[in-house]
Amino acid sequence: MKFFFNNFRYFRTQIFLSFSSMIVLIIVWFMFYLYIDRKVDHLNNFTYKSYRVSQEFTANIRNFQTFLLFGYKEKDFYINHNQKDLKLYIDNLKNQRKEIDLIFKESKELNIGNNPSMAHLSKEIDNLYVVVNQFKKTALIRGFKDHGIEGEMRNKAHFLEKKSSLNKITLLQFRRHEKDYMLRSDDTSIQKFKDLYNSTLREKNIDSATKQVLIDYKNNFDSLVKLSSKLGVAQNQGLYGKINQINEIVENSFVQIIAHNKKRINELKETLFYSQLCQTLLMALIALLLCIYTSKYFTKDIKLLSLDISNYIKSNFKEPISNLNHRSSIREVDFLLMSYGILKEKLSENIIFLEKKTEQANKIATFKTQFLANMSHEIRSPLNGVIGMLNMLKTSALNSEQTEYIEIAEHSAEHLLGIVNMILDHSKMEAGKMKVEQYPIHLKKELTKLMRLFEYRINDENIKLHFIYDDSISNNILGDNLRLQQVLINLIDNAIKFTTHGDVKLEVNLLNRIDDLQYLNFKITDSGIGIDPDKTEQMLLAFEQADLTTTRKYGGTGLGLTISNQLVQLMGGTKLNIIALESGGSSFSFEIPFKINTNVLSIEDNNETQFNTIKDVIINKALIVEDNLINQKVLYKLLDKLNIPSDIAINGKEAVSLYNENDYDIIFMDLHMPEMDGFEATEKIHSSPKYQINAIPIIAVTASAFDEDKVKAISKGMDDFITKPVVLKNLEEIIAKQMQLQM
Repeated sequence: MKFFFNNFRYFRTQIFLSFSSMIVLIIVWFMFYLYIDRKVDHLNNFTYKSYRVSQEFTANIRNFQTFLLFGYKEKDFYINHNQKDLKLYIDNLKNQRKEIDLIFKESKELNIGNNPSMAHLSKEIDNLYVVVNQFKKTALIRGFKDHGIEGEMRNKAHFLEKKSSLNKITLLQFRRHEKDYMLRSDDTSIQKFKDLYNSTLREKNIDSATKQVLIDYKNNFDSLVKLSSKLGVAQNQGLYGKINQINEIVENSFVQIIAHNKKRINELKETLFYSQLCQTLLMALIALLLCIYTSKYFTKDIKLLSLDISNYIKSNFKEPISNLNHRSSIREVDFLLMSYGILKEKLSENIIFLEKKTEQANKIATFKTQFLANMSHEIRSPLNGVIGMLNMLKTSALNSEQTEYIEIAEHSAEHLLGIVNMILDHSKMEAGKMKVEQYPIHLKKELTKLMRLFEYRINDENIKLHFIYDDSISNNILGDNLRLQQVLINLIDNAIKFTTHGDVKLEVNLLNRIDDLQYLNFKITDSGIGIDPDKTEQMLLAFEQADLTTTRKYGGTGLGLTISNQLVQLMGGTKLNIIALESGGSSFSFEIPFKINTNVLSIEDNNETQFNTIKDVIINKALIVEDNLINQKVLYKLLDKLNIPSDIAINGKEAVSLYNENDYDIIFMDLHMPEMDGFEATEKIHSSPKYQINAIPIIAVTASAFDEDKVKAISKGMDDFITKPVVLKNLEEIIAKQMQLQM
């Protein structure tokens, strides 16, 4: 016990010393960080101050320029020897001189180093101050208008104009030469003034008083020329030129000073950065060593646990037996080790169980897909014979009773085909393979044709169909007309099926329009047997109906509403809303957004491609490749109805042989046959020299109704695809299309 207590006390002392050392190191590092941060701030402020003084000096030059443009004309300048722009310029020079001295002093404090341009800059600004004052004094003497030398000249000119015997024209010439010099400051104007003066003095009709005033006028002009030359504003010479020269020297000095300071400051910042980095790294190293030293005791069990977890993950959770066979001296860690062992065993058991269930589910899904594919093929093959022969019988001479029997049989076969298609659609929806298209359609026109179809089908006078359409809807839209009509046909067909008398109504309303997107509401209501409000959700489940007796009484698979709901949501719509009406009957509604088609002119062209009828093409002979005897006869008879003679091959091998021996205009190729299937036969026909000279269309004919079968057939070189059971109208259209494409 005493040994344990001593060890614990030693351990506690080690922890205390370690944390104390850490705190001291953090404080030292923080203080050094603050020192460097303040140093960097001082350097940044110094850079900003140097740049600011430079900008202020440049901006101050504009005050002097303003004085030269307007200030020297102001009366206050000559009376009080003061002008606001010139005074502001001189005051700013004094302040900038003081700031430069402060910058020079601060650069020494910051250890930026001696800069020769700094001392030279102070002298230049002093020199500039002296020259500007000389310019001011000279400008006051020269004067303007009524002031200075220019004012005296004006007085002399006024005397000569009013009281002298001088010719007015001569006086105007004097004034013109004077003004020309004021404007141009050129030697020509001076010489003209002197020549005129000399010639005028020689005239005899000038009295002595006039002559004396003229001499004074000329002396004033000479003084004006001398003072203007000294100022040198017009030619950028004299005092003005010297001021500009000093300004340029000062600005260049500022540029050199700022560049020098910037270089030195960057060097100092870099030194400070590396100092801080070294201290931080040293601090981090010391802290790391302390952490390693203090955490070694605490982390050994956690490391073992982490290693075991890593190995367990690498084994894909297949090794439930733990490698941790010891207990930790830390109670919480020991509890964690025990809990982890239990969790690992339970998790491994659940994973094994889930893997078995997943494997079973995958097998079931594979069997289901295979079953649906086989079912589609096996049911469609005999249906092809049934529907094909019924089509043949309908075109033969029959009495009314026989015609009625055939129509009943044909309706039953088509109903059976519809059930097969519905089951396949449901399978595609579950597999995520159902796709919707976007092409131009005229909504009102398509819905009108749909309602007319049901009007022809209803022979019962007790049921009335109503179609209500919102006129504010834009009819030209982009959408999948086939899928939309599939939904509406399902819902209207259900409404008619469960309504013995009353009304069935389709309403289409505009809910909202945002930019080029309009949200439409479709509602189908009936006055039929109604539904139980508690079973509306159940009706959307596959193979479910509200009442099991309806299957026996009305028929159906229970898939219509499920597929309709899935198709609506696939088109971006809402969930199918089912409501039991209080007045009897039911309501089925949904909402779908449709994009408005702005290219209205292309609707008619894109909606359906126009091809000529079979009568407009010539087919000498066709080749039927089919292993099923009934399907051979059906397709043979259908082609015979279209006046197309044909040969029959029972497999792909025989088809290749017949193709090489005879000339055919079109081939109808079954996909799945013994000895050689349709895919291999198509490849062999394509590779033959005969086909290279004259390519003829090869149409895939199969009972397989999955999209992947069509894609595979087209990718293998077949030109088109038709599914069994083959309908005469569809057969005629596809022959006409393919033969015209070959032209």
